[in-house]
Amino acid sequence: MRIHIFVSFLCFGWFFSCNQVNPRDELLFTLINGLNPVTTTTTAIGVSSSAKINVSAASVLLTYGTPQNFGISLVKLPTANVTITLTFTSSKLQVNGSNSPLTNVLTFTPGNYSAVQTVSLASATQILDTSSLSITASSTDTFYNSVSGSIPISHRNINIVYTGSSFIFQQNAAAPTLTPTISFSHTSCSVAPPLPSGLNLNTSTCVISGTPTSSQAGTTYTVTATDGTNSDGENITIRIEPTVYKVFITAATFNGNLQGAAANGPTGADLKCNADTNKPATGTYKAMLTDGVNRRACSSSNCGGGVSENIDWVFQSGRIYIRAADAAALFTANTEGIVNAPAANMLSQSFASGTTRYFWTGFAQSSYWEKATAQSTNSCDDWTNGGSTPTASEGGRVGASDSTSYSAFRSGGGQSCDATYYLLCVEQ
Repeated sequence: MRIHIFVSFLCFGWFFSCNQVNPRDELLFTLINGLNPVTTTTTAIGVSSSAKINVSAASVLLTYGTPQNFGISLVKLPTANVTITLTFTSSKLQVNGSNSPLTNVLTFTPGNYSAVQTVSLASATQILDTSSLSITASSTDTFYNSVSGSIPISHRNINIVYTGSSFIFQQNAAAPTLTPTISFSHTSCSVAPPLPSGLNLNTSTCVISGTPTSSQAGTTYTVTATDGTNSDGENITIRIEPTVYKVFITAATFNGNLQGAAANGPTGADLKCNADTNKPATGTYKAMLTDGVNRRACSSSNCGGGVSENIDWVFQSGRIYIRAADAAALFTANTEGIVNAPAANMLSQSFASGTTRYFWTGFAQSSYWEKATAQSTNSCDDWTNGGSTPTASEGGRVGASDSTSYSAFRSGGGQSCDATYYLLCVEQ
């Protein structure tokens, strides 16, 4: 049985208004069996004699990653071809796999007017959102010409994601709380296999917390959030080590004069690391940058001459480095206290998740881990110069927080020394 429903769209959000509307802004919503989405509405709100277009649903709920078919046909035999044009917000919705506004998508003739034609609707946004699909008919048949209406779309994403995919916790030390982003209204959480001794999963929020009590190799755990019908699982690896070393990006930014009252620029930057509000409660930290004299990683590319090239360097051979905020695994330093470049994944994960942040480093672009030496201002005169650099390309060199390649240590061209950037701080 087909159910005829007339819905007028004078509304905000998802509420329908039954106010009188212009007859030329009406759709007859005939529920077409066998299409997805399936509409559960069974109450007739009222049928207008001027309604002219059949559709498969009066509103659509789209889950990211799951396209749905949407059907359209005409109410009665047209005297000429009828072209149905679909328009939509391209940043939110895809029609037939395209993000571009489409025209002349469907054409109905007197011979096929009652045959259901379908389009595929898919969400182009991964956040909870709303949009609409506007339907406009054009024809020399005046019964159909300029008839239009709008189908409200609700977007959702059945998704759970943590800030990283691999974490290294320290044995017998309170682990950073791992709080996932869950994009749908869920009712419970579970994990398999059981978490290591001392760690717990909140079965309502999927938050992982606790103090691991035993060392273990990296093990993969699947955390699943569900609403009883829909569910999504996130795989994360947890490893537990007796000793780890933390890395953080400062909350404060600084110009190229990092010395302050200290003996030199690197020493002044260390003081800034240890006074920063992002510094963990324990540990002493040094800033990861070079001036070539007081602090140096390498004097040849990738420290070809060995560890003797290090001067007061911040990374040490064999140490396991993690992000301080969430214990995400970063890397284990080699004998020379570095990770050889270039490589696509020098870091297991980036120095920070989320918004990109840049921090002073002073490294060369291709002479890996060496100080950039084309101009003295490439390290802002050994981190003692906070003045404007007339040519920005000759300014201080920076690293990028969202990279896992050598760009994490040297990203792009120079930055004027009066610009302000963060510091990357490493536990000693």
